[in-house]
Amino acid sequence: MRVRAVVPTLAALAVAVTAVSLGNWQVRRADEKRALQAQRDAADRDAAVQVPSGELDAAALDGRRVVARGRLLAERSVFVDNRTHKGIAGFHVLSPLKMTGSDRHVLILRGWIARDPRDRARLPELRTPSGEVEIEGFAQRDLERVLELGRSPPPGPQDRLWQNADVATFAQWSGLAMQPLVVRQAVAPREGGADRDDGLVREWPDPGSGVDKHLGYAFQWYALAVLVAGLWIRFVVFRTEKAGR
Repeated sequence: MRVRAVVPTLAALAVAVTAVSLGNWQVRRADEKRALQAQRDAADRDAAVQVPSGELDAAALDGRRVVARGRLLAERSVFVDNRTHKGIAGFHVLSPLKMTGSDRHVLILRGWIARDPRDRARLPELRTPSGEVEIEGFAQRDLERVLELGRSPPPGPQDRLWQNADVATFAQWSGLAMQPLVVRQAVAPREGGADRDDGLVREWPDPGSGVDKHLGYAFQWYALAVLVAGLWIRFVVFRTEKAGR
């Protein structure tokens, strides 16, 4: 190979390898989402299991339909900012549930609520049942985080508007004994055997949503790798052969 062909060859190889790697990553993400959707479909068919009030294995409950009973602590509720629903800005509401017959608490991802469009820092009023409730939803090991520009400082004692949240941070902030999982609430809470409308939206996206998008991105990356290979053959290999004649 001529010296002049080395640089474009190395550049084409680097681009092609990167494109194939990114395509493979998109395929893996699609496979992961398919697996999560299959797990959700199985959980929908299974009966809900009770969240233990004692020691529990979060991995064993992850993705399962669960039921937790206790009292929601409205005064310890926090609002996670920058969460949208159908293009409307709002908050995800988190409240600890003091489990019946235990000093432990489980964090409930209760739902979404719109924020005040005139004052984004103003927290909305919550309708929280005061008695013992039954919360049904899906267990997950922790909360998803959104990208932050820089690391946010830990929330102060009176801070109830957060950029991100996780069980460990909430436990430290609240001083409560927390179970190592989150229950993503699926239906209205039941108090005294009746549903209580709390005004929160619980239209959670399916875990398998976006599979076609990932496969589409994978196709684009693979197509780029093929294009680069074709251009390399056309402008490097053929020209080198032609020059050598």
